[in-house]
Amino acid sequence: MENKTVFVGMRTHNSETTLNKSLKSVFDQTYPNVKIVVYDDKSSDNTLKILKMWKQKFENRGFDMQIVQSTQPENEGCGKSGERLNRVISCQIKDDDIYMGLDSDDVFLSPDTVSNCVFQIEKTKANVLIAGYTIQGDESLVINDKGGAPHNDLSHKLATQKAVLIHEMPEIASTADSIGWTKVLKGNIFKRYVKMYPECEKEMNVCEDFPTLAMFLYKDSKITGLKENAYGYYKHAQSSTAQIVQKEAFSVVRLGFLNVLQKMYQNNPEEFTQGAEEYINRFIEKKYAVIGNIVEKKANDGYLIGYTRKDFERDFKEKIDCSNLNLSRYLETPAKGSKNQGR
Repeated sequence: MENKTVFVGMRTHNSETTLNKSLKSVFDQTYPNVKIVVYDDKSSDNTLKILKMWKQKFENRGFDMQIVQSTQPENEGCGKSGERLNRVISCQIKDDDIYMGLDSDDVFLSPDTVSNCVFQIEKTKANVLIAGYTIQGDESLVINDKGGAPHNDLSHKLATQKAVLIHEMPEIASTADSIGWTKVLKGNIFKRYVKMYPECEKEMNVCEDFPTLAMFLYKDSKITGLKENAYGYYKHAQSSTAQIVQKEAFSVVRLGFLNVLQKMYQNNPEEFTQGAEEYINRFIEKKYAVIGNIVEKKANDGYLIGYTRKDFERDFKEKIDCSNLNLSRYLETPAKGSKNQGR
């Protein structure tokens, strides 16, 4: 088991305040064969200095670390930098290796996290693993501490049985908004995802996990879970989901990533399981309702100027193929004062 390389992929951009904690959680892993690949997206703070310090520590520890610096003229956002990072890793990872993503403000919860994931994948002969998570945040941010319960319950349930295809356990699709966050994949699934991923636009810097639903819908994706939570997510004032209120966050970014998901299926239908189109359509229909609610609430609260729900619905119909969608399926009126309306 320990001869498999686990690639940990990380993007950085001005990450000096959170980076040390994230990298230490990788450094502390008991699994002996780890390579961390970091793509830095034009940091202007001390991020690169911190990365170079940790590179020496990792090498002394016996882990490999590769730092890739962007050659672009300016910061491109997490969507594009994530795409570039994935293409770097896909040229190195073997089919039987394992990929785990880790954002520069997140951590592995235990020194045994990587070992536990590798062991579970090997034991169940899975190639996709859904791991549980916890969320912490700044005092200024409202965190729904029960928001991860459906996801974590699913992961814990999957851990007690053999690996499944998505149609064998429908609740996997009902948790689609978060299953891509956990990012534990065999190399063959990871490389397939990267190969079919279309080029995304710059400034697509939030909700980049929307297209990851595709990984769970490949015809040979065998899915397992983990009985222990693996990831610690940290939401803070600099988090992209906490910052963005411009209309482009909805008219360009979220719609852009939904469009990527659609294209991945439309350009490669032979790679997907039967019923995959239906799963994707239901996911996009839900996003039409959920994102519309977010736009409406932010506009009503004065946090989104010059953009309304009607504007979003117009943009959605222009940028998304709606020919097989029922856009009224999940529509409802958002609760007044609601603190948690999805993404």
